[in-house]
Amino acid sequence: MSLPLLRQVRIPASLSATCRAASRTRCYSAAAVQTQTRSERESPDDAQVAGPSSQRAGEASDRQKSKSALLGRQDADEPSETFSRVQSYLASINASGLEPTLEDLERCRPHRQPSPDSEQYVEKYTELVNTLCRSFTKEQLRGFLVQTLGTSRHCATNRKKVEYAESIIEQLWKWPTLKEVEKARRDRTEVVTQTLPVTASELFLILGREGMDLLRLSKDYDVHISLRQKPMALRVEGTRSSLRKLTEHINSLKKSFIEATFDLPLPVAIPPDLVQRISRIASAYLENVPSSPGKVRIVAQDERGLQAAKRLASRAIHEIEESSRTPLLTYLPAGAASLDAEQLVMFPHDYALYPYLSPRPLPFTMNTSGVFRLRRVGQWLASDFRENVQETGGLAGGYGHVVTVSEERVNLKETLLSKLPELEQLDRSHLAVFASMGHILLTRPSGEQRATLVPPLTGEHKFGKVHKWIAQNPVKMTFVPDLPLPLLNTSPAKEGVKHRLVYHTLSAGSDTSSSPLRTPWRKVIALELTITEPQANHAEQPARPVPLEGDLEDGLSDRDLDFDLDYVMNGTLPPSRSTPPPAEPPIPTLDASGVHCWTGIEADFNVMIPDRPMDLQFTVRSSTTAPEAQQPAELRQYVEQLRAFLQGSPEQTEQPSPPLLIEYGGERYILHSNSSVRQSEEMVSDFGRPTAHELGAGTLNLTRALCESTLDLETNQKSMHCEVVCEDVASDQAWTRFLRDCDRLSVMREEQRKTVDSILNDFNDIL
Repeated sequence: MSLPLLRQVRIPASLSATCRAASRTRCYSAAAVQTQTRSERESPDDAQVAGPSSQRAGEASDRQKSKSALLGRQDADEPSETFSRVQSYLASINASGLEPTLEDLERCRPHRQPSPDSEQYVEKYTELVNTLCRSFTKEQLRGFLVQTLGTSRHCATNRKKVEYAESIIEQLWKWPTLKEVEKARRDRTEVVTQTLPVTASELFLILGREGMDLLRLSKDYDVHISLRQKPMALRVEGTRSSLRKLTEHINSLKKSFIEATFDLPLPVAIPPDLVQRISRIASAYLENVPSSPGKVRIVAQDERGLQAAKRLASRAIHEIEESSRTPLLTYLPAGAASLDAEQLVMFPHDYALYPYLSPRPLPFTMNTSGVFRLRRVGQWLASDFRENVQETGGLAGGYGHVVTVSEERVNLKETLLSKLPELEQLDRSHLAVFASMGHILLTRPSGEQRATLVPPLTGEHKFGKVHKWIAQNPVKMTFVPDLPLPLLNTSPAKEGVKHRLVYHTLSAGSDTSSSPLRTPWRKVIALELTITEPQANHAEQPARPVPLEGDLEDGLSDRDLDFDLDYVMNGTLPPSRSTPPPAEPPIPTLDASGVHCWTGIEADFNVMIPDRPMDLQFTVRSSTTAPEAQQPAELRQYVEQLRAFLQGSPEQTEQPSPPLLIEYGGERYILHSNSSVRQSEEMVSDFGRPTAHELGAGTLNLTRALCESTLDLETNQKSMHCEVVCEDVASDQAWTRFLRDCDRLSVMREEQRKTVDSILNDFNDIL
């Protein structure tokens, strides 16, 4: 081949190689600028090709490489210089021996700690750990812990840097751990069920009165509480935190309970139904000790509940023993019924046990599951089933029969006055007979707890059969005092307030006579304190305000009209014009002349009158006044404490409690009643309140009754009493009038409406 032809073939090949080399050089330079790396070695593919063209291309490629390498070195020197300056600064600090202090550590502490319940807490906690790990070395973090905590497991050398940072946050800065936060979250959200074992006494005290305490616990801790019987436990459902707090509270309650064993005055076990009632009243758990009759176990929340249970249990067992010895008599009016098998009257009456519903609480010693009263059954042909005293003569006429449980007919006066064995040793001038109005109620056996209206003796029967059933069955008959119906709706004209304590002997006497009528005589000590209530200075009724001239010109507003209407109708002023609020009520005082103490003996007799709305209880009493020097020392001390309490003495800030047992004259006395009494005297006619005409005719034909509203301070139960008294028992005239008063009060059923004649008589008396 000729030389020119070879040259033509070589030139295109050289140009192609030069273009490829230039392209690779441009790509390398761009990559070097973007990545800011140092210059690299030339690629072996950049070899020069001989010839003019390849020489020019090679020169261009060299210039491009030099430019890109220069730019790469400038960009790479900037971070290296910054890094070298930081290293130099740290090296200088290390060389000088300076170490970070606790103040430097506190600069990393946030000013406000987020709530552990919030969602930002975990995020802030993690950021704070990362900040400590970046700012300090492992040894520096450990040094902070050593300076603050000393030798501790948190300063161990085998721990990680993150653990040191967490210990600083949790131990020095008191942040909750993440485990605690997670556990608290589960406690707030997860609902679990837990069983808390309790005993019978603990359950009773936790329940509270009528279960109110347990209901309050359920609301306070937001849990659901139910009872599991076998074994006895409380089943609680709620969140973990609520259950934990409730468990701690119940455990603290259990530790605060106090327990004691108490011997009753008489070696007799308390009936089961009465045990429950005493426990509810005293707010203390009470139970009989099976191995020791007359011994009880008491569990209470405090000393006050313990003492209340002791007093109520002692009173209850003594009252049950006294009521069992009270004789029961029955009065049958003439022609009403007969004890014989064949009735001799034209229309013999039938009797039945009717359910009794009292408007007031019954005595706590009674079983209230079933209470009944013996009454005569009404007849269709009779206008009224009660006794007509004007026809039968009543107790005062003496035509009826007084019968004992053994069907023995006795004289009422002789029976009442012949059963006091110590009557001859006492002065007959102090002998008096009291008659109280009320109802003799029959209760079911104490073992029955379910309330029922079905009497133990169903149906209507002749009185002889009912009387035999009462004698043959051990039924409990209790006298409950009450007011006659006409006196319930009237307010007394004048009342006196008294505080009364009555003590009965524990060792009761016995009658050695052969009569089946046992004698319930007992020795009594009574203390009555007259409480004086100072009269408050009541402001006079303000006159109607006179309007000003401007008010007259502008007229009366709606407010003035309302004021006028209220003042005319109710006698009251609006709040803006009313008088200032009254001052605090005056404090009652105890006058030395108002202390009265008497001692004596007495006996009760219950008289059942099924032909009348009310029954009677006769009390024969012979008493003498005891001067202050002869009063029991315990009662004198109690009077002084009560006087100091009423006077506001700093030494007696709490109201004193009367003694449960006292010693006097070689006898032991037990507290029978501790009551506050409102007493008033009422004049009663045949129809209730006497009219003006009856009052003008004199009080000889009226009955003077003593009415009392009594509040038992031990049980907080209220009762009503109405009684008449015969102070001259030896006088037949006084005794007849006394029985007439008993007839009048026990027959009254409701206040009859006044007739036209009585209204005209009252109007004429007024004129």
